[in-house]
Amino acid sequence: MLQNTSATQNTALDFLNDFTHQLGRRDIDLPPFPDVYAKILDALNNPDLSMEQLARIVTAAPDLCVRILLLSNSALMNRAGVEVTSIDVAVTRLGITAVRNTAASIATRDVFDIPINSPVRHKLDAFRDMSVKTAAYAYFLATRSDQSSIRDDAMLTGLLHNVGSFYIFSKIEKYPELIDEELTRSWIPGISCALIANWGFSEHIAKAVDEQDLVEASHFGRPNLNDMLIVSKLLAQLSNSDSPETMISGITWKNITAFSKLGISAENILQIIEESTDEVESFVSALS
Repeated sequence: MLQNTSATQNTALDFLNDFTHQLGRRDIDLPPFPDVYAKILDALNNPDLSMEQLARIVTAAPDLCVRILLLSNSALMNRAGVEVTSIDVAVTRLGITAVRNTAASIATRDVFDIPINSPVRHKLDAFRDMSVKTAAYAYFLATRSDQSSIRDDAMLTGLLHNVGSFYIFSKIEKYPELIDEELTRSWIPGISCALIANWGFSEHIAKAVDEQDLVEASHFGRPNLNDMLIVSKLLAQLSNSDSPETMISGITWKNITAFSKLGISAENILQIIEESTDEVESFVSALS
């Protein structure tokens, strides 16, 4: 047993050394984003891009068009209940940032496309489902707390918060010991942060992802992306749990300022999940 533990630790060290070396050279061993999504994401960085131009660009990616239409008609994005069937109208409803987030979500899925018979495929699918659900709750929380200025960034932070796990799973063939979640759990925020920065997403999103496990950190002022991510992760976990009451009883609520900043407590958290169920499920369905 001791030898196996030592071998696993050595493998883990090899993996981390390799990743750190790549990071230092700014040459992380990643499959490239599919060309069509790379072009779309690049175009979205143009501050002069019009909605008409954006609508024309996204038609080059049929899967993205479908997701944009589904997302624009989801309960979370379409509170008035007015259905749209035109990609031009859907793009206008969502806005450039939400379209970017949708493209990033699909591109990330395609970058880390693990074979269906892989021993970690079910784990990867579970992580993906959790990232989309976390993004939905983050968007919901930002809207609920009157933080509409950061709700799209909150969505992207949720979508990308565990992308490091996708990278780890993509290396299972070379490092089979990495299938041990207990071994790799603490690496995910740092690796996710590095990947987000490597892809050129904003520094404050990368920082929120890097600090996602610092749940007792505090700050002055209104809720920020860190608060949104901390709380949305918990909401996603509780909504998937068979015994949410047990999870709630194990939380030291007074030590986590994100809860008070967002008006979340042990007394109302399950009610908030219930109230947001339709909106969150429609969002998950649109992006899954």
